Amino acid sequence: MITAYIVEDERPALERLMELLQETADLEIVGSAASGREAAEEINALKPELVFLDIHLTDISGIDLLRLLSHRPAVIFTTAYDRYAVQAFELQAVDYLLKPFSEERLHEALEKLRKQRSAGRDSPAELENLRRLLASWNARPDCLRRIPSKTGDKIHILPDDDIVYFASENKLVFAFLADSKHLLNYTLEELQARLDPEKFFRIHRSTIVNLNYVKTIEPWFGGGYRMTVNDKNRSELTISRQAGKLLRQKLGW
Repeated sequence: MITAYIVEDERPALERLMELLQETADLEIVGSAASGREAAEEINALKPELVFLDIHLTDISGIDLLRLLSHRPAVIFTTAYDRYAVQAFELQAVDYLLKPFSEERLHEALEKLRKQRSAGRDSPAELENLRRLLASWNARPDCLRRIPSKTGDKIHILPDDDIVYFASENKLVFAFLADSKHLLNYTLEELQARLDPEKFFRIHRSTIVNLNYVKTIEPWFGGGYRMTVNDKNRSELTISRQAGKLLRQKLGW
């Protein structure tokens, strides 16, 4: 019996995948989550053999979720990315499912896993290869490099290198430069999905920071951290506890 866990933040996609998998006799769904951080905790506790993983989630990316796992499952990606992008890791993951996928395509992916199990393929080693490949792919050249901001009839183009951080305030999202603030027509989730992950990091549900502008990081209340950035006001930003763990791994401190 294959034990499986689903990480998917779109409810219709989650329900459809669960419905398709219920017809698979040798597979048991042991859990699901919409949040990457919640999923990481449950995967480490439940130790499923297989994880269906959406790449971009609302809180952390799929690659950051993989870094949080002490348990190393096989991975099948479910993604809305085009075929050119996903080819970068096609040979390293068990498989990928390009949304919307058919029942037949799902069963092809599961059959790949069965063959790997029969051949005694080393899932931990494959996952390490996948992590390295995803890290390389995730820093792809088609990241969002110029961010438009409209003021009246005028559109300002903001180079990503000039942006110190993005923040959500009263359901609006702003880009903060060293000495100015610009309203954007993006959600933080959209920005997180398209910004260069080597440069930008989501430190809180309301904040994404450009790591090149970080001045200091110090412990703060509730197990979190406080960050000071190099803008005109030496702004202080809150880092959530979970984001702090990921940031420590990313920066190696």
